[in-house]
Amino acid sequence: MSSPFNSLTTENLKYLSSKQALFDLAIFRQYYQESLNLKLNKSNVENPWFVFGVSYSGALSAWFRLKFPHLTCGSLASSAVIQAIYNFTEFDKQIGISAGPECKAVLQEITRLVDERLASNDKEVKLMFGAAELKIDGDFLYYLADAAVTAFQYGNPDKLCNPLIEAKKAGEDIVKAYATYVRENYGDDVATYNQQNLKKTALNVNSGDRLWWFQVCTEVAYFQVAPSNDSIRSPRVDTRYHLDLCKNVFGEGIYPDVDATNVYYGGTKIAGSKIIFTNGSQDPWRHASKQTSSPDMPSYLISCHNCGHGTDMRGCPQSPLVPEGDAKKCSSPDAVRKVRQKITDNIDLWLSLCLVSGRSSM
Repeated sequence: MSSPFNSLTTENLKYLSSKQALFDLAIFRQYYQESLNLKLNKSNVENPWFVFGVSYSGALSAWFRLKFPHLTCGSLASSAVIQAIYNFTEFDKQIGISAGPECKAVLQEITRLVDERLASNDKEVKLMFGAAELKIDGDFLYYLADAAVTAFQYGNPDKLCNPLIEAKKAGEDIVKAYATYVRENYGDDVATYNQQNLKKTALNVNSGDRLWWFQVCTEVAYFQVAPSNDSIRSPRVDTRYHLDLCKNVFGEGIYPDVDATNVYYGGTKIAGSKIIFTNGSQDPWRHASKQTSSPDMPSYLISCHNCGHGTDMRGCPQSPLVPEGDAKKCSSPDAVRKVRQKITDNIDLWLSLCLVSGRSSM
């Protein structure tokens, strides 16, 4: 990561914003183009540029095209979270849909049982999940919800649901079965969810969590709160939990101005051009993305049993370390290939228009 400071205090983090990121990208693009021209002994040459991104970087990709259309021929905004949302109840609702009735019911029962056990012996249930360091119950409950979320978000629904459903049918302790799943897949490292860890201001390779939460607490929110009815996550993961986290980690006066963010970028009503939006059918984040198409901003939904976050780029199951993805592992490889072909067709068209015009953008 890059930072002009050695300390990530709240005062220093005021320079961390999506707006600043876009300006940094614009300056980098100009610098690299000039360096390339110098290396090749050329002058006033503008190569065609196209921007790509997934998730938050997907939003930055779309916003870069929106704010700097003269610097790029187009954008691929994969699973792009362009709509800032205060209380993101659709997130939990999508997990329920993706899980299906049987798995959803088991997950809901696990949540209820964990809440009950927390009330009687919080140390024992936290130890079961390898999360004894999470002293704040809200942090622990958020961690348990997230452990289930990632299975659907990243294309591993059966790995989570099958053993839980089998444990339920066998009359076994489903909380213990879930704890086994969590520890086998996440180990005992829960620092990401520990507010005491998020308060650390030293700049190092583990600072990403604090940086992301700062943007959550100032720009985009995406508070993954429990819906009032039929929720999978605990009702204790509510708006107050998120606001208290922001205050505890960053201090007084920190609040997500989602209205300002959406006014500045347009949210899902973004008035851009030559931007491709893609989403996976099982991804809860798609409800913060643009899911309606227009001629100059096509939006494609990849539908399959394990199509999640960034499926067009990462395949199934998604892995940030393998950006090209593997469509063969998706339950509907053809669905992925068809969308990838549409992406390629749009990129080819928009780049050709740039080349014909002799410009780096259109």
